[in-house]
Amino acid sequence: MSRRVGLLGGTFDPPHLGHLVVAECLRVDLGLDEVRFLVAGQPWMKPGTTSADDRIALAQAAVADDVYLVVDDREVRREGPTYTADTLEELSGSEPDTEWWFMLGADAANALPRWERADAALELARFVVATRPGHELDLPEPYASRVELRSVPLVGVSSSELRERYRTGRATRYLVPDAVHQLIVERGLYEVAHG
Repeated sequence: MSRRVGLLGGTFDPPHLGHLVVAECLRVDLGLDEVRFLVAGQPWMKPGTTSADDRIALAQAAVADDVYLVVDDREVRREGPTYTADTLEELSGSEPDTEWWFMLGADAANALPRWERADAALELARFVVATRPGHELDLPEPYASRVELRSVPLVGVSSSELRERYRTGRATRYLVPDAVHQLIVERGLYEVAHG
């Protein structure tokens, strides 16, 4: 019997409770064996992210206490921009008996028509779009019929909002796991204004 593995791609800059809720809800709903947090290396659509080493460490801190969630750093190790199709080809080649589920929010899914080799990516994995506050799925055909929309509890937080909260000293407690918060403070990420 093949394994069923979810891939939650992102910059995780920083990872937050919304990421964890999506991963856990989709893991249970889809009957997945595990969910991998696929940390983007040089995301071509999001330049200027925090260093890859810091983002990997933050993602590892976020999932450390969950046996079903792991961090995959293959995109960080790859030279140049990272494309989902390349990652899925690599995974399909190295783990041929695995059924892949690529998870993303509606905001990221709406960008599918601009993805490099989107058709190839859609052939290699089932794409599952999780609801996200403030973002409606607005995909043209042929993309719309090739993704599955799943409802998850809404956690109205984003990484960009969290970076700004850290910069300005606003509350972040309960929005990121404690281990992630501690690492952000220790490393002085996001020009942290409070401890």
